[in-house]
Amino acid sequence: MNVDRFKSVLPTRVRRPLGVTRRWLRSLPSRTLRQKMQLLKSNRLTPDEFDLLAKIDSRISYEDGMYAGNGDHYFRVGLSAIQCINQALNQTRIEPIRKILDLPCGYGRVLRFLVHRFSNARITACELMPDAVEFCAKTFGAVPAYAKQNPSELSFADQFDLIWCGSLFTHLDQTGIVALLDLFRRSLLPDGVAVFTTQGERVVERMIAREYDYGIAIEKIPLIVGAYRESGYGFTTYPDVSEYGVAGDAGYGISLTAPDWIRAQARSVGGLREIYFRAHAWDDHQDVFGFVRQD
Repeated sequence: MNVDRFKSVLPTRVRRPLGVTRRWLRSLPSRTLRQKMQLLKSNRLTPDEFDLLAKIDSRISYEDGMYAGNGDHYFRVGLSAIQCINQALNQTRIEPIRKILDLPCGYGRVLRFLVHRFSNARITACELMPDAVEFCAKTFGAVPAYAKQNPSELSFADQFDLIWCGSLFTHLDQTGIVALLDLFRRSLLPDGVAVFTTQGERVVERMIAREYDYGIAIEKIPLIVGAYRESGYGFTTYPDVSEYGVAGDAGYGISLTAPDWIRAQARSVGGLREIYFRAHAWDDHQDVFGFVRQD
């Protein structure tokens, strides 16, 4: 009997505790440290990546949904984010980086690298999940901030030289995307840069090939892809939004956005100028933009 079939025959009251135990065991610090060391020994890293990975804290929360037991991939995704940020910063004049926002920070998949790449910066960790914020504050010394489902209701005491936003546009409808761009405009210092990811052609290819359904109903894939092909934008909610911690929020699901469509939304917000774009640059998966605040 395979694992999924075994789980399906167990009552919920038994299945959930077993799942927690399994996640806890696979994220034991000794195991994640061993995975980090294996990657360091792999000869697949550049010298800069090696030096950065060697410094990071390898502890991973058992609640981190981005970690499914594969430390090699988990750490390489963090390194890929830093590579994209470095490339975007090379197109700016801002120096030094003193204040950074990681939104959404999750349980620190990228933040653990940010704290060493920008060791003199004050880094704010912002997320809808309070436990994730608290993990990042306790483990990586980040300043905690608690997000709101509607970006237009969110504000910060600080303004930032750098905002990293990995895989949030990818879950918002058009209203949420415009509100998030406006949040960047309000939250960046003059000439500060927001580096963020979106889902474009690479994700469409994976959907069509049925490599991954991205948590949406299979019958919705032709609809979201068709809308994307026609207008540059497609969106659908998850089958059960409550499973993703945003119960009742009809504006949360999976979005597909063409680069020119994102550019048009940024123009509608104003005060932002594109300085960087690379298709599927983050982990050979999501597209990456860099926009600076321009008053």
